[in-house]
Amino acid sequence: MKTVGLRIRQLRKEQKLTLEALAGEKLTKGMLSLIENGKAQPSMESLSYIAQQLGVESTELMEEVSHTEKRTILEQAEKLFKVEFSKLTVEHTQIFELIHPIVDKLTLSYESARLLDIYSRCGYDIKREDWESYYHQALGMYDQLHLNNQRASLVLFKVMVQFTSHHYEEALTIILQEHDCFDSPLDAVTNLDYLYCESLLFSSVGDYENAWMKMHEAIAFSKEERIFYRIDDLYRLAFFQAMINGIEKDRVYYLQKIRQYGEFAENKLSTAIAEFMEAHFYNSYAHDYHKALVCLERFLELGKEINLDKTNPEDNYHYLLEKGKALYGLGQIEESLTSLKKYEVPPYLHHPFDLSMSYEVYAYLALCHNQLGDQETALKEAQLGADLVAKMPDTPYKMFIYETLEYIQNKQ
Repeated sequence: MKTVGLRIRQLRKEQKLTLEALAGEKLTKGMLSLIENGKAQPSMESLSYIAQQLGVESTELMEEVSHTEKRTILEQAEKLFKVEFSKLTVEHTQIFELIHPIVDKLTLSYESARLLDIYSRCGYDIKREDWESYYHQALGMYDQLHLNNQRASLVLFKVMVQFTSHHYEEALTIILQEHDCFDSPLDAVTNLDYLYCESLLFSSVGDYENAWMKMHEAIAFSKEERIFYRIDDLYRLAFFQAMINGIEKDRVYYLQKIRQYGEFAENKLSTAIAEFMEAHFYNSYAHDYHKALVCLERFLELGKEINLDKTNPEDNYHYLLEKGKALYGLGQIEESLTSLKKYEVPPYLHHPFDLSMSYEVYAYLALCHNQLGDQETALKEAQLGADLVAKMPDTPYKMFIYETLEYIQNKQ
């Protein structure tokens, strides 16, 4: 009763209506004053009349948070949320604090569902233990409102939470179950996101056949719908799958596609990554270390042009690892060890391909120490690498790390 009165008063003042103007013919000024002060309860007929006068639905008068207030807060939250989510810093906390006062008062509406959606995402980022309860509330509202694309987008967020926690099987189960539940087609962008993520997750669990199928489906769909914002990622994934499966024709084809995309889009990052990927191929597969170093120098120059590393491009993690591998292959052990020791596994890597490639550093460190006669350190580094890839799907990188451990053990 008090909530209804407060809402009527708030809306009346927003619209600059006097008590007399709102009361009209069907209510007295005195009765309306009692209702606003919570001392009288309006009948449904009176409530409908007041809502009509205010130009709102009757249900809005019974909500603790008005549509106007929700819309205002949502507009502010969306402005903060427009920053790329992975780059959000203080915005996470600002958004959370903006929504927090009303989050437990939200009733069914698009604005409420979206606020709960954003709140749960930011809650996860600032490590709130209750973020999932709001995630489920948002999903429930999206379901009731039949907002399938919004629901699908939020589920993808949960999928990526599992992926970045390295719970690959769980992430794949969630996305496949969700895709099976769609009762109407998704918009083109959301559908492309699902195809890309499914390919990513199939490859994460070592199901390369389904990963390849989904990836080609995503590439074909991207071209058909002329939506290209995922195409660079898809080409990179295709390149790595072709490389680890030894399909040379496809590896060359997709490397060319990455370069063509970089040239067409004037995207020097893509061009730089193409050089790095070729250097990696020469190091790990062709064992042509001179060519690997040539590609790495081109990667370094392009990195300087686009400020790839804001401090010193030569300290770029990817560059350090591949340079160390190339130098080891050329027999320059001391120089290789210097480069490899600077390397750290980047915290943003989550796919088993990327992680397994990065964990090769321990195998190469072991080989360097072995060459220098430090058998104890060599065994320690080799064992660390093997432990880290133990739960990863089988790849040439995992095999190399295991073979290195066996080689070092036999040297003891």
